[in-house]
Amino acid sequence: MSTLPRTSGVVLALALAIALPGCDFSAEKEAAKRVGDQPKKTIDGTAAKVGNLMQQGQDSQRLKEEQK
Repeated sequence: MSTLPRTSGVVLALALAIALPGCDFSAEKEAAKRVGDQPKKTIDGTAAKVGNLMQQGQDSQRLKEEQK
């Protein structure tokens, strides 16, 4: 009886050793990368919008000064 758990453990280890190298995890890696990049894209987009608004504010301030 004691050899049965050992044998099934060896069979399981061999099955995993054979199966895992054949797996392709590139899709999962790509999905994880896209999820990880999302905060950076949000920050970059917000920074660009803030930069544009600041430029508009500076242009508006210059117009006010020129009208004086």
